Amino acid sequence: MSYIVIPIFSDPFLHPLHKDNGLSLLYIKGWGGDSQIICQFHPDCTGVLEDFTWLENEGIYTPDAKVLQHIYPFKNVTDLNWYWWSETNQPFDMSKVRNNAYDFFYNKYYNAKRLNEIIPILKHKEYCDDLVKTMVPVSIEELDTYGREVTEAFGYIESNGVKVSDDVCDIFDMRVKKHISNGRLYTKYNLWTSTGRPSNSFGNVNFAAMKPEQRKAIIPEYDVLVEYDYDAFHLRLIGDLIGYEFEKESVHQHLAEKYGCSYEESKQMSFKQLYGGIDKEVRNNITFFNLTYDKINVFWKYFKSNNYIKTDIYKRKLILKNYTDMNKNKLFNYLIQAYETESNIKTIIELKDYLLDKKTKLVLYGYDSFLFDFSKDDGVSTLTEIKNILERNGHMVKSKAGSNYGEMNDISDRL
Repeated sequence: MSYIVIPIFSDPFLHPLHKDNGLSLLYIKGWGGDSQIICQFHPDCTGVLEDFTWLENEGIYTPDAKVLQHIYPFKNVTDLNWYWWSETNQPFDMSKVRNNAYDFFYNKYYNAKRLNEIIPILKHKEYCDDLVKTMVPVSIEELDTYGREVTEAFGYIESNGVKVSDDVCDIFDMRVKKHISNGRLYTKYNLWTSTGRPSNSFGNVNFAAMKPEQRKAIIPEYDVLVEYDYDAFHLRLIGDLIGYEFEKESVHQHLAEKYGCSYEESKQMSFKQLYGGIDKEVRNNITFFNLTYDKINVFWKYFKSNNYIKTDIYKRKLILKNYTDMNKNKLFNYLIQAYETESNIKTIIELKDYLLDKKTKLVLYGYDSFLFDFSKDDGVSTLTEIKNILERNGHMVKSKAGSNYGEMNDISDRL
C-alpha cells in the first residue's frame, strides 16, 4: 500500500539534523484513505513514542524526500516536489497552502524554541490535510532513477554537516548562532531549480556563494580540509557531448594556443564564446567551437520540433511549454548544467559508497568542486582514491588543502 507521509519537526526553522530539533509528529494518509497523526514529542501526546517503522517497506510520497530520509532510512520514497518539477520545471509553491495558526505563530514567534510543540496537533493535521489536497495529484508516477539518486546524493552531503570556527557569528552575523549544532552548520540543497543545478543555503548562510573571508569559518572536524576542483569542467563536459578530446593537458592552455593568446585571456575568450554566442571567425579557426556551434543548433532544432529534449545521462525531459524565454544558447547552457549535475550525482554516490567505512567525509559540493573533511586515520591513499573517482571520466582535478576553507594551498603535485 502507498502512504503520504509528512514529518513535523519540533522547530520549523532549525535543520532537521540539528541537535535541538527532532521529529514531533508524523502525518500519515493512506492513498485514498483517512489521515492520522503518529506522536513522538508534543504536549498533546500521551508521552508514548508511537512506532512508524512499519512504513519501512511501504510506498511513501512526501514533500521532501531528503528530509524524510534524515529521520529514518525508508526504502521506497517518492519526492512530491520531484513530480511538480518534472512536469512544470518548478517546485511546488508552498505559499498556496495557508494556515492561520502557522501564519500567526511563525511570524510572531520565530525565535521561540520547539515552536511546533506550541501549535495544537489538530492544527498540524489541518495544515497537512490541506497540503495533501493541493499538492498531491490524483495519480502519480513512481519516482524515476534521477529522483532517487539525486536525493540520495545530496541527502548524504547534508547529513555530514560542516564544522565551523568559534568566530563563525563574527564572520557572518548572530543569526547564525541558533543554527549551530555541536559545532556544525548543516547545508540544505534545493534540488528543484530551473536547470536542475542545486542551490545550497540554510540558516542565513549561502553555502554556494561564500566570500573568501566567509570561507574561513569552515574548518575540519578531523585533520585537514581537502578540496578538489575540476579543470575547465564545462569545456570538458562539452567536449564529451561533441566528441572532442582534450586529454590530460590544460584545456585553457590548449585553447590559448588556438586563439594565439595568454592562458588568462583564453579563459575570458572561452567564456565569451559559450555564453555570448560563438563568433564566425572562431568557429572557422577552432574545431572545438565549430563542433559546439553545430551541437547547439542540433539541440535547438530537436527541442523546437519535438517540444522537449532529454538530458544526457538520466534522460530527464526539458519541456518546451515550461519555458517562456528560451533561446538556443540558453537551452545549451541548461543542458550543460544538467549534464554537470547528473555526472556529479553519479560521482557523489560512488564517493559515498567508497567512504562508507572511513572517517573522511564529503561535506560541501560546489558544482565543479568537492570539499572533504579528511582524517589521517584513513591514510593518504584515501585522497588518491578520491582523486581517481573524480577523474574516472577523464575530467582532471586540482587539489588544495588547509586548516580552513578560506586559506588553502595547492597539493596537486602530491596526489
